[in-house]
Amino acid sequence: MMYTSIRRQLVSGFCILGLSLAPTPTRAAGDTFKQSAELGKRTAKTSEDVDKYVAQLDKTEQALSSVSQTQGKDLRKRYESFSREIATLEAAQKQATSDIDEMKSTGTEYFAAWDTSIAQMSNPELKQASTERRSKIMKDHDDLAVNLNDIGNQLQPFMNTLHDLKAFMETDLSLENVGKASAMIQKSQADALALKGKIAGVQATLKQFLNEAPK
Repeated sequence: MMYTSIRRQLVSGFCILGLSLAPTPTRAAGDTFKQSAELGKRTAKTSEDVDKYVAQLDKTEQALSSVSQTQGKDLRKRYESFSREIATLEAAQKQATSDIDEMKSTGTEYFAAWDTSIAQMSNPELKQASTERRSKIMKDHDDLAVNLNDIGNQLQPFMNTLHDLKAFMETDLSLENVGKASAMIQKSQADALALKGKIAGVQATLKQFLNEAPK
């Protein structure tokens, strides 16, 4: 009898513990709300830092153009300016690509929390409406992530070209050597223009997602 009583108490205790640990609908909804706000912050920061990258890209290309147009007396000064701008651009690139990765990770957590909230809804109409809304927002986020990935994959090859130009010119900083790099400098400028065009399209999508996504 004593064994049976103890066993019942243990079973009852575990049931109470399980109920206390189980996620409640209120907690799940709260998690979704927090994840939604976090995704909004991450997306806004990504947009801001991509803008900073583009602004620094312009400065770097202007510095490179200045090197190619010099008549000689201030070649070293212009080259040193170009070198500094490359370093700043590289830092901006690292920040932008880090933001992209964090935004994607936060999106995954948000949609998982949203899915949990939907599973806890009892009203079929509300559940259906929330499911459809989640599907749309999730598709927009996934499309945005693909476009951002495409941009991110192009940043390092472009940076490699700039580093090649820097290394080539610093070994023999002369007008003659700069002249030999003129074709590569022109290519870098054309690539920068094309890259900015692609980024502009992604930035428009980023801002649209910020406006349409849940707050």
